[in-house]
Amino acid sequence: MTRITELASETDAPVKRQHLISQVLLAQFATPIRHTAGLHVQPHDLRNPQRPCKARTPRGVGWIEDFVPYASASIEHVWKQVEQHLPEVFASVAAGTALDEPDTVDLLRDVIALHWVRSQHYRDLHQVIFRAFYQERFRRFLNEDQVLLQLATWEKTGLLVTGREGLALHAERVLAPMADAYESGALFRVRIEASFAKARSLLAGHAVQILRPEQGEFLIGDNPALTMRRDGPMVSYNMAIGDAHSVLLPISPTYVLSIGPNPAYLSASRAEVDELNTLQICAARRYVYTRPGSTLRPFIIRQLRAHRPSSEPVPRTA
Repeated sequence: MTRITELASETDAPVKRQHLISQVLLAQFATPIRHTAGLHVQPHDLRNPQRPCKARTPRGVGWIEDFVPYASASIEHVWKQVEQHLPEVFASVAAGTALDEPDTVDLLRDVIALHWVRSQHYRDLHQVIFRAFYQERFRRFLNEDQVLLQLATWEKTGLLVTGREGLALHAERVLAPMADAYESGALFRVRIEASFAKARSLLAGHAVQILRPEQGEFLIGDNPALTMRRDGPMVSYNMAIGDAHSVLLPISPTYVLSIGPNPAYLSASRAEVDELNTLQICAARRYVYTRPGSTLRPFIIRQLRAHRPSSEPVPRTA
């Protein structure tokens, strides 16, 4: 709550249109197209897979309005500290020198951490955790912590409340500041900042590996940084970083970043490329993106039919 109070004085204009995928990252998938100026990426709408989508600029996709609705200007400044260096970082990856430069390796880990936290998956997890916490705290006030609630109410109002209905009313009042912070987005704002710092710390002790396809190419989804765990033939994703075997982030059609045991440029077989692309499709909320002219569209449709339920609700995104 102290950090929320500090942020309450922020006077910078809020950033309404917030990119979850960095524009500079999407630009790595962008190419020129005929009769149109600038670089474009090709969106594939997983809600309407048969409908061709018009190619868009990186600025025009990968964003959500009011993703962080509270003190958004200052959190955008936090993200910028990583994003402003990415053009040079991606150039080092392409040159094959990235893993020889400690500062570049730090930034590669940071861009993974940034996209892991700045995601719809993280926001959904925050909402689930808060609601569970609120319900459990409310339940405890009416049961094993009833005496604490009565004392707090007595100190504030001079009333001794004993009935369950009265206790419930005062439990809501005690929890109101936190509930208000949740509803305004202030709680999410401070949690996402803290979680970014924690994710950077968790990844700091791990090596970065850079995967290159032997055949084919990589795509990127709108939830692109994925934790992955392999238990025998079973592959799962989106668990906590500490429970994962790796964290993966595509950064171009020809490179995927991976947290691994040793720093290395590694070749990914065609089967591994297909597996990584399938994970992006499964984890995406509505869109995956390829370079214009990519031959991946039939693959996307096949994997969508095989791995995603047709009735899956998809929130509105850009």
